[in-house]
Amino acid sequence: MNVHWLIDAELFGHYRDDLVEAIREVGDEVQLVQAPSPPYRWDDVGCSYRETFPEDACVVSHGDIELVTRIHREQRWKPGAFCTVENFRCSSYLCHFGKYWVNADYMMLPFGELTRQRRFLFEKMGTEGRLFIRPDSPLKLFTGQIATEENFDADLEFMGFYDFPPESMVVVSSPKTIVNEWRFVVAAKTVVAGCLYQRGSEKVLEPDYDPAALQLASQIASSGYEPDPVWIVDICETSEGDYHMLEIGGFSFSDLYACDKREVVVAVSRVAKLVWQGCY
Repeated sequence: MNVHWLIDAELFGHYRDDLVEAIREVGDEVQLVQAPSPPYRWDDVGCSYRETFPEDACVVSHGDIELVTRIHREQRWKPGAFCTVENFRCSSYLCHFGKYWVNADYMMLPFGELTRQRRFLFEKMGTEGRLFIRPDSPLKLFTGQIATEENFDADLEFMGFYDFPPESMVVVSSPKTIVNEWRFVVAAKTVVAGCLYQRGSEKVLEPDYDPAALQLASQIASSGYEPDPVWIVDICETSEGDYHMLEIGGFSFSDLYACDKREVVVAVSRVAKLVWQGCY
């Protein structure tokens, strides 16, 4: 039985062809689907992605977060997508992985409370008039940002630009200086691939990783808790030379950067078969 891969043709263009080649090399089937025309809703083209493979087939999707989350929700295929969104909220996984987290000195509160709690937050967690703020949700309407005491209102306005709901939870922490970031793919509690994707403020794509980063990723992967059978863990090195978990994410909507695509496909397909067979 082959695993069927459904790939978003419009996303991850820097490695899409390599991923498709790796899928075909291992003997699995792959279909690419085009993103719908404006206003970019997958229903706009009659949900043609549903016609790519038979119902109840063993399918792994990889692409746009709207596409893969609806595939996960519909449960037309198994596993369909590795993207159990609720498990990738900070409020869900930090009770398991908090001791590894780079922002371990954190608080959570509604976005709409940041202004009222401004003085308290800067007194407790501010460093040189700066705070780090990120959404609790992995569906990031804004990425983690530094907010300054001097321009706090403007910084919050920028974060809420995309109508970020005031009741949505955010994480507030002291800012950290990060010098390197690695991405690792975890399948069945084992790290199966990794790469460097950020060096300081520079985006880099190198298929190498620090042994200490791999060691920490492996420790987290094998610690017992699984947000999904296949998932992503990012490890960072701070300016102090310490290694921490940066965040975790869903495999199906995460960029694989320079991770070895064949290693990823072999491991993910193996786990997908087990899920499809009801053995995982």
